[in-house]
Amino acid sequence: MTKLLAAGLLLGALAAAPAAANDHSVRIDHHAGPVDARYSAITKVAHKQVGAVVPGGRASTLRCAWSAGVTVDREARLPSGATMTRSIHRDDVIAGSRPGWCSAQRAAINEEVASRTGQIRDHMLAVAQEDKAELHAELDRLHGPTRTG
Repeated sequence: MTKLLAAGLLLGALAAAPAAANDHSVRIDHHAGPVDARYSAITKVAHKQVGAVVPGGRASTLRCAWSAGVTVDREARLPSGATMTRSIHRDDVIAGSRPGWCSAQRAAINEEVASRTGQIRDHMLAVAQEDKAELHAELDRLHGPTRTG
């Protein structure tokens, strides 16, 4: 029974944020040498119970509002073997709501987040593009803005 529970928790975690679609690698040319940068996105869903349960005969306003924040982690490997890391977090990359209690809607919300991996990947690629200038600036601070010698 414990193995079954552990397997269920693992499958639920995998459904929330598929890893294969959330990785991106790019090579940056710098005068110090080529830098391989790897970006990975981690999605975390927040739930908020809103509305109220009402007496019979009236429409319930009970809803579960949810939003998924994404943290994009960058690991850049320099020719020397050193690494430069950075994490960029954005709240509310995707959001939605479902009727009823949040505890009853978690599986459906995880499925919806998993079905929107394209949006998460697009966000990660946009963050990687924005990070390119920052990575160049970090490399210039470390090695100087121009090649010497």
